[in-house]
Amino acid sequence: MIIGHIGVAYAAKARWVRVPLGALLVASFAPDILREVLASAGLGWRQTNLYSHGVPWSLILAVCAGLIAWKSLADRTASGGYVVGGLVLAHIALDLISGNKDMGPGGPVGLYWESFQQLELCLEGALVLAGWWLMRRAVPRRWATHWAMPAALITLEAVYLAGSMSLRPYATRCLASPMAECTNRSLLTTSWDTRPFWWAGVR
Repeated sequence: MIIGHIGVAYAAKARWVRVPLGALLVASFAPDILREVLASAGLGWRQTNLYSHGVPWSLILAVCAGLIAWKSLADRTASGGYVVGGLVLAHIALDLISGNKDMGPGGPVGLYWESFQQLELCLEGALVLAGWWLMRRAVPRRWATHWAMPAALITLEAVYLAGSMSLRPYATRCLASPMAECTNRSLLTTSWDTRPFWWAGVR
């Protein structure tokens, strides 16, 4: 899940107007940011997911992010720390729906809606549109509230997911057969697909 996290940050901005949108967006992606930091330090994929998205490490991350926000945003709002910490945990909750990462020793691993990527796009599109609509009603008009913002986010997500659907063996569903497993005979999918369709011509 990518733009769905942005939608949650938008909704939080609508409720806690005084908290900067940038802080909310960073909080929404904090587990993914931590995962990239851990990967850069040389940890394997399974370890990085566990230490960034699993329990109790995600709880520790939420507390740390909340404390940082509470200290840095004290002059803006007293609730900033709670909001930021809550968004970190909201990221984990959404990933339990979309992904299959280890959320702790022995599980759970999530519902893995990402394997049905058309369904994933509908879910993320709904989240970002709902969050944008709420924020647009609550804050002064600016670039983030323009209709082009959710349109661009959904378009980019659609291109990304369409590319990953043509990239096997990662993808399990095809563009023309969203509820069936890909085979070499599936429409719009061929046996030599090893890169996303939009990769053609890139050097």
